[in-house]
Amino acid sequence: MSDLLKVNACVYSRKGYEQEQNRDDFYMNGKFLSEHHIDNVEASIENRASEFFFAVADHMEFSDDEQKANFSILREIGKFHEKITVQDGDIDYKTKELTTRVTETAKYLQSFHDINEIPEDAPERQMGFAGLLLTDGKAVVTTYGTGHVFYCHGGDFKHIATDYTKRKKLADLGILSDGEEELDDRYQEKGDETDIFNSSPIDLFEGDKFLLISDGVYNALGEEYIEDILSMRSDSTYIAYRIVTEAMKKGSSDDMTAMVVSIERIKSASNVVKKQAVKPKASALKNVPPPTYKYKKRNIKKYENIIYYAAVFLTAILLILIMFFVIKNLLKNIEPDDIVVDPTPIATLTPTPTPEITPEATPEPTPTEAPVQITEHTVQSGDTLSSIARKYYGDNYTYVEKLGKYNNIPAPYDTIILGQKIKIPPMEVLLEVE
Repeated sequence: MSDLLKVNACVYSRKGYEQEQNRDDFYMNGKFLSEHHIDNVEASIENRASEFFFAVADHMEFSDDEQKANFSILREIGKFHEKITVQDGDIDYKTKELTTRVTETAKYLQSFHDINEIPEDAPERQMGFAGLLLTDGKAVVTTYGTGHVFYCHGGDFKHIATDYTKRKKLADLGILSDGEEELDDRYQEKGDETDIFNSSPIDLFEGDKFLLISDGVYNALGEEYIEDILSMRSDSTYIAYRIVTEAMKKGSSDDMTAMVVSIERIKSASNVVKKQAVKPKASALKNVPPPTYKYKKRNIKKYENIIYYAAVFLTAILLILIMFFVIKNLLKNIEPDDIVVDPTPIATLTPTPTPEITPEATPEPTPTEAPVQITEHTVQSGDTLSSIARKYYGDNYTYVEKLGKYNNIPAPYDTIILGQKIKIPPMEVLLEVE
């Protein structure tokens, strides 16, 4: 008997900002599947079974009525899931069957792209697949093209197939040595640029999480940001929603899909619950040596004399400024009576009488009226006499009527043209208009 798994899974898929429709597809154990006829979708399942299959695909569907062609990766993996459910087989058989389905679909799609002369850098060429098979208490990850899968176990994260892909690129460039050029035989080449990666079977434990994403999410966030979100919480719904939301904030032009599969409970055939190993607590750090610091005391002593003389110099300047302001205030407070001046004789003159002059009355100035300030408003697109009156006087139809009469605009005061000059008199002048 196989291990009984309790799995919680959630998927969020959003259309990219520059896309006409969502080209990402997903498959959730046969219960939910979505081809790109839905732009924004979310789904979740929670179930107990011994076997599950999940997948996320990107640009792996082609339909042309004229050429009578219709290929879909969802249809192929649906057949695969139905076949392995009905027939008995070990994990190697199921992995080979999935590899065949994905490989053949990719070949057909590439052939039609070549026939239709689709450029190599076109989005349709950027196909990707990320699949997760849970069976016999183990997990097998299958990736193709731009598909990405992250695995989280006990706080450790792994981007599956990343290390192998890097080594393959180095081998293609001739950088690796002879011993390093021996690539994993699980990586199978099926034609031009049709590379399928199948991981070794991974033992499952409670709390393990798998993240399947399209390249729209991966290119927008990067590995470090994705791992940070995975470490926040264990809730699969929150993680999937947060990852797609953050990718949308980055303004990703490609479609974005994130599926999180969480292993909540495992019950083996022998009724033994498989749990993750408990990490050591903080008390286990007693024997850790004390932290060392990068700086050294000698480096500080080099600058002690400089700091000392700088402090003395600044103190001296401060004292001089204080004395200057004190002396300045003392000089201001000295009164003229305190200054003793020797008296000198002053000659006195007898004043002569001056004739009295009667001032003539000056005529009062006659007030002159200030010219009326009239503003001109040039009619622009979208302007109406009502909107102009509201802008300068307020929301009252009386202002519209009087402004129309003032500018010789006939009722109902809506015959204004673009570029026309509308005279705007002051409020008091406008109110005098009859």
